[in-house]
Amino acid sequence: MQYHEAKLLSSAADESGWPDSDLPEIMFAGRSNAGKSSLINLLTNRKKLAYTGKTPGKTRLLNFFEVDDRVVYCDSPGYGYAKGGEMSVLQFSDLIDPYIRKRKQLKALVLVLDIRRVPNDDDQLMKQYAESAGLALIPACMKADKLSRNQQIRSLSIIAKTLGIPRESCIPVSAVTRDGSELIEEKLNQIIQEDR
Repeated sequence: MQYHEAKLLSSAADESGWPDSDLPEIMFAGRSNAGKSSLINLLTNRKKLAYTGKTPGKTRLLNFFEVDDRVVYCDSPGYGYAKGGEMSVLQFSDLIDPYIRKRKQLKALVLVLDIRRVPNDDDQLMKQYAESAGLALIPACMKADKLSRNQQIRSLSIIAKTLGIPRESCIPVSAVTRDGSELIEEKLNQIIQEDR
């Protein structure tokens, strides 16, 4: 699916800032610097729609982007990093938990992982959030271009085993080569179509 229009609907610090929209929503969550903003920019064919930067942990709000009047992407705060010390996803629970529990139009969670890193407790917690809310889980394993094909296979197996999910559900993605983006788009499109 090719996107042409994407715009910021709102940036929300709490429920009062959630957009007034009936479109299906997809939440993107992941460790800071895993490549979450790069993935959103890749999927929307925009270079700077979502913030990317060398200093992780900049996003502190839920940012909602409407794409082609058919879906809303929710960019959630990265977890696992903060200037001056580590920050757990639990510290974002006041922001994330109500959204996942209450937002009826939320259909899926794209769990953004760095393909070179073993999932940690925070990644496991995000997977459990998705399961408890009955959301489709799409593990996007970013920075695949930094590994050889054999290294990718080994890393994906470790990620799948650590998270307790099927190996084939883990999608290697590169924001540099665009590899994997079509498969992510295909899965998201299926979810959007099912919601109609």
